[in-house]
Amino acid sequence: MTIALTLVLSAFAAEYGPLVEGTEGDEIAAEGLGQADTGVVGCSDQYLSEGFDLPELPLFYTRAQVNHSWGSREMVDVIVDSTRHLRWLMPEADPITIGDISAERGGFLNGHKSHRGGVDVDLGIYATGGKQDPRGFTALGPGTFDLERNWMLISTLLDTGKIDMILLDRGHIERLRAYTVRAGLLTEDEAEHVFPSEGSRGSWENVGIVRHAPNHGDHIHVRVLCADGSKADAR
Repeated sequence: MTIALTLVLSAFAAEYGPLVEGTEGDEIAAEGLGQADTGVVGCSDQYLSEGFDLPELPLFYTRAQVNHSWGSREMVDVIVDSTRHLRWLMPEADPITIGDISAERGGFLNGHKSHRGGVDVDLGIYATGGKQDPRGFTALGPGTFDLERNWMLISTLLDTGKIDMILLDRGHIERLRAYTVRAGLLTEDEAEHVFPSEGSRGSWENVGIVRHAPNHGDHIHVRVLCADGSKADAR
């Protein structure tokens, strides 16, 4: 790390700091949201009974779909905490582009089979050099998919402990898996857990995994867990 970059990181950390365990990250997302209801058991992926509008934090992210930026408390916390941490890690990278989450009261959202209960969000992926298009998503080929920064994005999300699953194109997944093992970031066993092979028995029951989905070559789809740590269901 160069002296110049160290100074940039130090200046940024003095104001925002790294992601830490506890309530520090939640305090930003909690402004105006009130207290989380810890008595809620489970949640729905079909409707949004008590949603929160993702706050405008342009230093961390760009909301490309401002009318569809309503999510569960857990979703808002994950987005704010993760993008805040990524900004601290990679101050030179563009803010992340946030696509659809849900409508204010959830329910059917045009163009999606999910995004109904505030537990799903589409996030832009990094092109070479940490670039993101604030207007929307751009498909990336093998030569323009930034392995290092996209792994930082995914690992930061998984480190929150609030992720059910992440969906991404198979080609990107294979490159990421090979990169993490080659770079010594994951062991083979760890990589198999994060990026389970197609057809792995029971893998859909696991949490914190990255799975293939068609039409996801230009973004990742992230689903968060409910407040009690369970998976959202079609209640």
